[in-house]
Amino acid sequence: MAEHVEGIDELDLKILSFLQDDGRMTFKEIAARIGVAERTIRLRVSSLRETGALSIVGLVNPMKIGLNIIAAIHIAAERDQLQHCANALIEMDEVRYVSLITGEYHILSEVCVSSHEELSEFIAQKLNKVPGILRTNIIVELKILKNKFNFMRGHNG
Repeated sequence: MAEHVEGIDELDLKILSFLQDDGRMTFKEIAARIGVAERTIRLRVSSLRETGALSIVGLVNPMKIGLNIIAAIHIAAERDQLQHCANALIEMDEVRYVSLITGEYHILSEVCVSSHEELSEFIAQKLNKVPGILRTNIIVELKILKNKFNFMRGHNG
């Protein structure tokens, strides 16, 4: 197990572990499973949310809402245009993920669209018009074999 981040203790890790498995689990149920007061859980969750360690959201499966094409896009950008390129991607509705990376490419993004035609239009009408992009490597996912969001292990026993 990785070292604990300052301010996150074993109780916080247990709470996070339960919530990652079921974000709708009640504070009362978590408290009963861990063996602490419900108020303790409520206060800890509030603190974890305030520090940014925890966000409680509804996770949408893009394919279940018609976004059947998912593409990872590697982008090489001009050095002085890197932030501009990243900001342009962040503003595009089709883009769900943007990060700066090391290696031959500088930006990694993920795009979700409904069809190959829509992906082609996105590339031609939006991506290729961003100033500062030198080259791209577009990788279309064929089949998702694993997509997990549970980063915590072994704390809810």
